[in-house]
Amino acid sequence: MITGNENLLQIAETDADLIPLFEKQGLGSYFKTDNLKKIGKFTKLNSLLKSKNIQAALFIESLNQHLNHQKVKDTSDISTIQHSLHFAAMLPCGLRNPYKEYFESYIQNHTEEYPDLNYLIEGNVNHELSYYPILDSIENEEELPDIIIASDVNNFFHRPFTEKFIDKGYFKTYTPYQPNEYLEKTHYADPRGNFTMITANMLIIVVDQTRLGDRKKPEKWEDLLNPAFENDIIMRGEDDFFCNAVMLPFFKDKGFDAVRILANNIKSGMHPAEMVKLASNHKKEGACIYIMPYFFAQRLKNPNAHVVWPSDGAIVSPVFMLVKKGKEQKHKALLDFLIGKETGELMVNRYFPSIHPEVSNNDFPAPAKWLGWDFLNQNDIGQLKEDIRTEFMKVWSKKQAVILNEQ
Repeated sequence: MITGNENLLQIAETDADLIPLFEKQGLGSYFKTDNLKKIGKFTKLNSLLKSKNIQAALFIESLNQHLNHQKVKDTSDISTIQHSLHFAAMLPCGLRNPYKEYFESYIQNHTEEYPDLNYLIEGNVNHELSYYPILDSIENEEELPDIIIASDVNNFFHRPFTEKFIDKGYFKTYTPYQPNEYLEKTHYADPRGNFTMITANMLIIVVDQTRLGDRKKPEKWEDLLNPAFENDIIMRGEDDFFCNAVMLPFFKDKGFDAVRILANNIKSGMHPAEMVKLASNHKKEGACIYIMPYFFAQRLKNPNAHVVWPSDGAIVSPVFMLVKKGKEQKHKALLDFLIGKETGELMVNRYFPSIHPEVSNNDFPAPAKWLGWDFLNQNDIGQLKEDIRTEFMKVWSKKQAVILNEQ
């Protein structure tokens, strides 16, 4: 019998004939193989239905009616085989593969210490089908892994999650040392002791000198608002999504006016790997300026593509860890590994600064530009992101329509 507490992977493994019922509700994409691997293990059915405003009781009843009709013998009721996910990590693209290989090698060499560790390591889940929005509908902390690593200013900072879990003290910072001063100069550590800030995706500016002409080369983030760069900047994004880690600092510093001006200057949104390819050639789809992670900037092959570390700091897109209070001792060995010196060195080698005090961050220029905890705690981040997106898209969509009409 299905209760709603099962995760999507368990549903899929129970009876593949259930999936058409999800497809009729517009949820079929959640059961594609890649998506099941990414979020199936830690997305409960109840939470998914709530996030999509589907009446859970009626839908679950239809699932059970199907099972009964098929006369499936329940030799192991799926509601009794809940496999709690101990550790889940959603990492920036530049970190995911080497981190996963390193982590799995460590676990394989310490099988006696972790005989039943259930974990999942993925790239930061895409925004079209994302685990993050489902967080807004989760009601019980038991639906969450004991240890979570996530990236960007996502739904873990939104009011639904913070009010239900963060403000009630379900998580506790785990840093058994004084963090490295590089990021701590920006007061990166959570003063309220909930989030463990473990590294950051450092966002910088790349300028294609061959396209710059007689325009002044930008030296700080505000320079990207110069009308001279109209329709000549590319940043991370696609369709109606553009990088919140970039948008929020512009709003914090200059308000909605900056968001609108930036929208007029953005040519397109794309994955940083695509930016690297464009910035390394002279195709018309390229631009004069790219906003990209420091990791990807190291892969540029165009000698005329200059990396600019802004004078007001590379934007800090957070990579953080949440540890359930009361689980610290159970997972102490794993936690010490996750924030240990060797893990910190792995991050630095991939151009992600480390919080470990014995790891050198000397290869990272200064300063860093962090939103700050006052900003995160005093604003309704989820609503603010939506307001910023709305203002941005008003300008950007109108501009795109004009461009299409002129072609």
